[in-house]
Amino acid sequence: MSTSSCPRCGSKMMKIHNPNAPLWECSKCGYTGSVVIKDGNIEKQLRETRKLEKLSKKMLRGR
Repeated sequence: MSTSSCPRCGSKMMKIHNPNAPLWECSKCGYTGSVVIKDGNIEKQLRETRKLEKLSKKMLRGR
């Protein structure tokens, strides 16, 4: 069984926003769109990328 994940934040809290059209809505970040991630590997890579981005921003602020 595949799960749908948000392409913006990687959250699995996706629900169908409009049943008549394939629009999804993320409960975590508010993303609304027809694009969702179905592959768990891509979702994991997206989350790791976001963590690295946050870490690099924190390191730059400390200088």
